[in-house]
Amino acid sequence: MLCRRSCILLIFLLLINGCSIVGKLSEVTLIAGTAGWKLQPVAVRNTYPEFIQKVYFTAELFTSKVTDWELYLVTTNPLDAASHTAYIELSYQRSDELIARQFPLILISENAIAVQEAVLYRYKYKVHEQAQAFFADGMQLRLSKRAKTIRFNYIQPLFESNENLKGGQVEYALLPDYGLLSIGDFMRKLSFLEDDEWLTFCADPNYIYNKVSACGDVRINSSGVAGE
Repeated sequence: MLCRRSCILLIFLLLINGCSIVGKLSEVTLIAGTAGWKLQPVAVRNTYPEFIQKVYFTAELFTSKVTDWELYLVTTNPLDAASHTAYIELSYQRSDELIARQFPLILISENAIAVQEAVLYRYKYKVHEQAQAFFADGMQLRLSKRAKTIRFNYIQPLFESNENLKGGQVEYALLPDYGLLSIGDFMRKLSFLEDDEWLTFCADPNYIYNKVSACGDVRINSSGVAGE
């Protein structure tokens, strides 16, 4: 059993790091390998060494359905009618080109939360099924080494105007079994992010929400990125 699990883990490492040569076979291997892992309660999964948890979390994410993803947006101002116009952008790098498409989000619920003397507004979204084909194609390209991984850490609710959203934050439940994760906790569970990708993300204004949990107190200056 230990040998079998070690072999599966090795295969996952090869696939996730782009060493597979057959995309469809890679997908089948990932789906089959994650099935047994997902049968274990999350409390048991969390007892494994961190690198194993990250590999399997990433494998689950690679083979997930976008319609299962949940995003929670917390804002200091109510969105009112705009709450029904949210969308996400999925993207991945292929050669020198960034391939990106936008897909609608479905508003599931909204509520106001009293926090000390302030009120926060919390919106729960799910992703429209329109996004599944693009996601599946992107992951096939990734597993066959023809593109880089979908930029999961850039997934965020977007609107026609995002001016009033600065200071808001997103809670991630792309894999709902693991509960709600801040952007920092979500990124720390991904096995493929390199140090330079963290630095790029922290300096990138295209992620419009609070990212202190990932980047600390980051500010951009003439010499690069600074922070605590």
